[in-house]
Amino acid sequence: MKRDQKSKRRQRFLPLAIGTTGGVALAGIAFWFFKEQAEVVVEGRADRYDTAIMKALHTIDNPTMHRVMEAITNLGSHAAIGTAAGVTALAMVTKGRKHDAWTVVISTGGAMAINTILKNIFRRQRPKELARQIKLPASHSFPSGHSLLSAATYPIVAHHLVQNQSLPVQATVHTLAAMTILSVGFSRIYFGVHFPSDVLGGFAAGFGWLGLTSLSHTVVERSDESNR
Repeated sequence: MKRDQKSKRRQRFLPLAIGTTGGVALAGIAFWFFKEQAEVVVEGRADRYDTAIMKALHTIDNPTMHRVMEAITNLGSHAAIGTAAGVTALAMVTKGRKHDAWTVVISTGGAMAINTILKNIFRRQRPKELARQIKLPASHSFPSGHSLLSAATYPIVAHHLVQNQSLPVQATVHTLAAMTILSVGFSRIYFGVHFPSDVLGGFAAGFGWLGLTSLSHTVVERSDESNR
């Protein structure tokens, strides 16, 4: 009976589905990749492939694609991410899942704080020339905040939406979430406000934080269960 309850519980919240082992693995791999990416950026070894990718990408001049990319890039903004996390947390509170709601708030709030800290540590300058007409953010370039926040938040939000649905539906929605996250990162390169290495670093930091959040949530949850 307890095993069945735990199984249902795991399906209900993504951090529990990831669990301790998954959390350690995800955080370890993602943060290792971030470290490697940061070294490449600091040492200047990313410049060659950054320049080559941006040069090839910025030859695209399609008004329709521009409008689509503009809509997609807004999905990674603080406002969009904060709204998605806030609505998800509020829905959890109304269902009596205050612990889960706090984890969502901490996950997204922590990702925002990590983004600010990392940008101030590396202080990388933005690309000098904008490829499209878009407002250049005042913050530093590495890592991409849109990419980081999307990776840390949208998997949890997506899973919450389909937590009681069939596996095919869950797989479809998570695939769409993954495509959204990748598209947000791509849009930042498309508009020339980030280097490709910034986006990769953002993804790594975001998924690493998601793994760490999942690990801590699962440990606390199991501790509470053992004390009941």
